[in-house]
Amino acid sequence: MHTHVIQRFIDSHALPHHFADDAERWFVPLSDELMAAFGRSNTMGKSPFVLGISGCQGSGKSTACELLESLLSAQGLVVARLSLDDFYFSQQRRRVLAQAVHPLFATRGVPGTHDIDLALTTLAALRDNDRSDITALPRFDKTTDNPLPREEWPMLSARHNRPPADIVLLEGWCLGATPQSECELAGACNSLEREEDPEGLWRGFVNKQLAGDYQILFSQLDRLIFLAAPSFNSVLTWRIRQESRLRARELHSAPLASELMNEAQVERFVQHFERLTKHCLALLPSIADTVFELDTNQRIIDRR
Repeated sequence: MHTHVIQRFIDSHALPHHFADDAERWFVPLSDELMAAFGRSNTMGKSPFVLGISGCQGSGKSTACELLESLLSAQGLVVARLSLDDFYFSQQRRRVLAQAVHPLFATRGVPGTHDIDLALTTLAALRDNDRSDITALPRFDKTTDNPLPREEWPMLSARHNRPPADIVLLEGWCLGATPQSECELAGACNSLEREEDPEGLWRGFVNKQLAGDYQILFSQLDRLIFLAAPSFNSVLTWRIRQESRLRARELHSAPLASELMNEAQVERFVQHFERLTKHCLALLPSIADTVFELDTNQRIIDRR
C-alpha cells in the first residue's frame, strides 16, 4: 500500500523519481516506528504521540512531515501536521516588537517572533480527551507574511473519549535548540549582526525568548528527529532553491509572487538564522533521538 501512497505523493509534489527510493529506505521504516509508538502511547492513555522534526532551512522538514502524514493517514491514523512557522506573529505584531525591542524583529524567524502561547494551546487541545468541539490547526502564509484567516485553517473534529489526533507532527528550524551562553552571544557571527546588532540587543533578546516558553514547547515532544545539513554553507543554496520553487508555484498569482524574495534578499534573510542554525548543527546530533544526515543535494545518506 505504501508504494502507491509514495507515488501519489511524488506526483502531487512534482518530486524527482529518486525520492521513491529515499522514501522506501528512510520514511517507510520511520512511519512503522511511529505506528508502534502510537500503539504504546494509546495503550498507556497518552495519545497523541508528538513527533518533532528539526532541521535548517531547505533540509526537507516540510516534505518529510507531509509524507509521514500521507503514510500514517493511509493506515487509518488521524494526523495533525504543524510547523513552528505556522505560529509566526503577524506583520503588525512584529512591527510593534521591532519598535519596542529592536528593528530586526520586523523579520519573522527567530525565537521571539512566534506566538508560543498559541502553539502550547494548540498542543493542549490536541491532547484533550474530553474536547467537544473542533480543533483548529494554525497556518501562516509566507507569500503575504501573515497568518491565514482562521476560517482557512484545517480543522480536526472532536472524537468521543479520544483526543482529536492520534499523532502530531511538528517541524521547525530551531526545534529542540537550547539557549546560548553569554560568552557565545558576545561576538557577532555575520555582517547582519555586526552592522545592525552591534550591541547584541537583538540576539540577547532572542536568547532570552528561547530560554523561556520555547523550552516548554520543546518539552512536549515525545521524540525528536534532526535533519543534519553538511554545514551552514548549504543553507543559503537550499534556501534559494526553496524560494525558486515557491516562485514557480505562485506564477499564476502575480500579487503573491511579487512578495517572494530575490537572491540578495534571501542572503540577508538567512543571516537572521545563522547563529542558531550553527548552534543546532553542533548541539542537536547529541540531543535528538534520531539523526538523518544529509548530503549537499538534500538527500539522506545515513541514519543514527
